[in-house]
Amino acid sequence: MSSRGQGIEALSTQGLGRAKRLEFWNDVVCDTFTSLTVDVPRSEIEARMRRQELGELRFAIADSTAATVTHSREQAGRSPDAYFLLHLQLAGNSVNEQSGREVVLSPGDLTLVDSTRPYRVAFECPTSMLVIRLPRARLREYVACAEDLVVRSMPRSNTANRLAARFIRDLWRNLPRAEAEGSQRHLTDVLMSITAAACATVAPATIACSSRAAALRIRLIESIEANLWDPDLDPASIARKGRISLRYLHALFQEQGESVSRYLLRRRLEVSARLLRDPLRAASSVTQIACEHGFKSSAHFCRAFRERYGMTPSDFRACR
Repeated sequence: MSSRGQGIEALSTQGLGRAKRLEFWNDVVCDTFTSLTVDVPRSEIEARMRRQELGELRFAIADSTAATVTHSREQAGRSPDAYFLLHLQLAGNSVNEQSGREVVLSPGDLTLVDSTRPYRVAFECPTSMLVIRLPRARLREYVACAEDLVVRSMPRSNTANRLAARFIRDLWRNLPRAEAEGSQRHLTDVLMSITAAACATVAPATIACSSRAAALRIRLIESIEANLWDPDLDPASIARKGRISLRYLHALFQEQGESVSRYLLRRRLEVSARLLRDPLRAASSVTQIACEHGFKSSAHFCRAFRERYGMTPSDFRACR
């Protein structure tokens, strides 16, 4: 259902039959952000979207019960427009994943995602998130190597991030008045500058990169993500697929403070951990999940899992 007031358009699943809610909400999030698929436990959802515009920018607050939002490789490839999406967590927590990175947002935290690449946002409890859709070309005017800053933590504990979050919330509340006063362009410039200040809080080593190296690293990461299941995937095979030397591959990853081998192991463990707590995979054994993500033996998987999470996969699954 839809309503409009003071420049804000509101859409909600309230008043809809249970069978129609998920389809309606999928249409809403696709129309608001980019091509997405929303999945929910037991096909039940209660959700509300409030959105408004500021020139070429779109602001939206999404409130929803537990759900997983996925922007698939196919959806990214079909999307005609290119955006960065700035996520500001307002309530609850969300797990944001893209390009092999994962960050958990708590209220007041910020992160970026890129609509030209696959990503995933999940929350197990009701949550509220304010999202600003930014044209890629616009953000690039203010932020160098913006593509390499996706799903990097911009926590509320940092002063610049806290100020950015406060400005964004205040701007949201005052957008209708700003439109009436004709100050959109000035406010857009301020917003882009303060977003750049938040991005600058990310580790300098991340930002100090050439656009060519960043693009290559992104392509390599996308290839790794698509082949985590392959037990023969290792640094040598990754270098061959990328048509680069093994030495250069190691250099590209070391620039980010993590070796390619550690990256590969971390991502396999993170995806496996998520599936261990997925109710839809409750019937799958630990060994089956491990084999699906490139581990050649359950013993190696269990040992690596314990080192990362401090408990066995079975104990981790029992804690959900």
